[in-house]
Amino acid sequence: MKLYKVDITPSSLFRDLPSSYTIFGAVSWGYLLLFGEDKLNKLLDRFSNGDIPFLVSSVLPRKKDKYYFPKPNLKAKREKKSSADYKRLKKIRYIELSIFKDVLDGKIKNELELNKELEKQNQISLFDKTAVPHAVIDRIRGTTRETGGLYFEEVISLKEGFILFLFFDETIKNEIRAVLHLLQDIGLGGNRSIGYGRAIFGEFKEFKSLEPYLINRSNRFITLSPLIPEKDTYDLSDSYYDYFTFRGAVDNNYGFKNVDIWKDKVIYLKEGSTLKAKNGKDIYGQFYKAKEINGKEIYQYGLAFPLFIQGGS
Repeated sequence: MKLYKVDITPSSLFRDLPSSYTIFGAVSWGYLLLFGEDKLNKLLDRFSNGDIPFLVSSVLPRKKDKYYFPKPNLKAKREKKSSADYKRLKKIRYIELSIFKDVLDGKIKNELELNKELEKQNQISLFDKTAVPHAVIDRIRGTTRETGGLYFEEVISLKEGFILFLFFDETIKNEIRAVLHLLQDIGLGGNRSIGYGRAIFGEFKEFKSLEPYLINRSNRFITLSPLIPEKDTYDLSDSYYDYFTFRGAVDNNYGFKNVDIWKDKVIYLKEGSTLKAKNGKDIYGQFYKAKEINGKEIYQYGLAFPLFIQGGS
């Protein structure tokens, strides 16, 4: 088991910050293009059978050599009389590695202690959100309407970022490196056809400072990727998380025609969720079978990227 980071330098806008399931989907299609359908099926079979070769995080922001991580969901606690700017603190989505490690080391145990540390930090912009205009298309004629018309879409400008990969089988690392180089041309995430999602991917570099939080496991962890929760796995009364529902569409690389391309709706727990496991497992989350089209099984990636809080409980 080895942990690697891949720095990314975006060269275009993103529709949103690519999540782990977006990255996994892009890697899968790139793997298909480079190595063929049979080899892709063997790879996906490993995931569906529990022989997980690697885990991937969502895209996370960085500033040169400073790496930022999802702000952990922790037990709510506030002082009755406080001058803290809770509106500003609530808007913070990512925190510096040093503070994140304090949470993992058990030095910061609740929201109050975390906010006190964040108050000491200068707020910096890790990415920008803006609204981009698009022309309204007449769906019958396939052209812009004679009367004109615009709509606006919110997009993200990420300056610098990174992705974490945890390899259980390093023999596949070179193949994934080749796929990432291909994705520099294909793009990552939504609106690729109009130039979104372009980025330069760096080389795999070990991230040893976080490896102790993978090796020294406990019953409590913070996930760096959205996870699809399994039944009866977590003590939800003593876990702290945000969730969202998601229904993805099957990518058109297979050229499916005249079929329902929508996958099953799933529930995700967001990055930064702090979960207490009832019983230890090697892998948390699900690699969920979300669709079957013409005999082809379609999966939704929902595996946790867990960093374990030392001491647990």
